[in-house]
Amino acid sequence: MKKTMISLVGGGGKTTTMFYIGKYFANSGERVIITTSTHIIKPDNYLEINAAKELREFEFGTEPLVIGVDEGKKLSSIDLKELNRLRLYSDIVLVEADGAKGFPIKLPREGEPVIPRNTNICIICMGIDAVGKSLKECCFRYERAEELFGWDEEHILTCRDAAFILTDSRVGRKGLLHDVKILFVINKVDTKEDMKKALEVEKFIKILCKAKSVSDYKVSITSYKNNREFCDFDFLVE
Repeated sequence: MKKTMISLVGGGGKTTTMFYIGKYFANSGERVIITTSTHIIKPDNYLEINAAKELREFEFGTEPLVIGVDEGKKLSSIDLKELNRLRLYSDIVLVEADGAKGFPIKLPREGEPVIPRNTNICIICMGIDAVGKSLKECCFRYERAEELFGWDEEHILTCRDAAFILTDSRVGRKGLLHDVKILFVINKVDTKEDMKKALEVEKFIKILCKAKSVSDYKVSITSYKNNREFCDFDFLVE
């Protein structure tokens, strides 16, 4: 397979999805690195490095290699130039490029997300539990909604609104190059009602992507609680 760098942005399941994908490909024999361009919760096993070339002799196993800079409870990014060089010593690099403080959906501020320039696939995540709640309840940096969409903090998020956030070039697609493949992940789809909402969001994503001339994308609907884990691995290696 070709060298692949996958950046994950948004809210509602980035870390879970990232590790699930990483473990799948590592178990399939690929050399997989998991890291961040911002911060991630520090796992039990990780490697602290300063330069990508330190991995030149590293022997990868059947688990992804997590790297970063130890900051106590979290790992932070290595230098971004070095992060972009990680593809030289691996097959797949997964980068958590955004933070959402546990909220299911996010509106990024200036300087967010931090997408490495070598990214060729972007996964844009949301939790379906955002739909039907006020922005103040469900959205990280909800205060930006007034400027972006004219919504106040009490605005109730609809399926159409969620699709607007995911597909907008100032929000979900912020910072992406034109040739980057996009995977929209709608997570926490745990009930029949959740699935109904997720399919409605997917419908609006397709309408909006057509209007915005976005063609190289896919929508994945997941539930790690009810055995509907991520399964669109083929899209990531086409």
